[in-house]
Amino acid sequence: MDFIPQLLAVIAVFSLLGITMWWLKKKGLLQVPSSSYASIKSGRPRGILQRVETVRLSPTHSLNLVRMGDRAVLIGTSSAGFYLVESSSWKALKAQSDEVTE
Repeated sequence: MDFIPQLLAVIAVFSLLGITMWWLKKKGLLQVPSSSYASIKSGRPRGILQRVETVRLSPTHSLNLVRMGDRAVLIGTSSAGFYLVESSSWKALKAQSDEVTE
């Protein structure tokens, strides 16, 4: 029965953390991001801008494929900023990806 005080301490710490997060969210100081899965499941219409895929090249560099309406935009990110790598039609990119998977 030596673990009961430790268990109660862990429960108290997590309870305090939960109460603090609830209070910060109520005051507007904490924003919890919503996942795109939740918006699909709820039936809410998705926006015109969607992040399709991200590839991490290093801790500070990545490539992001973004769908903007009927356009596909490949953006490179680094600690220095953002760079437009490629822009093309979404339908053309989707057709190419379908050919590769077949």
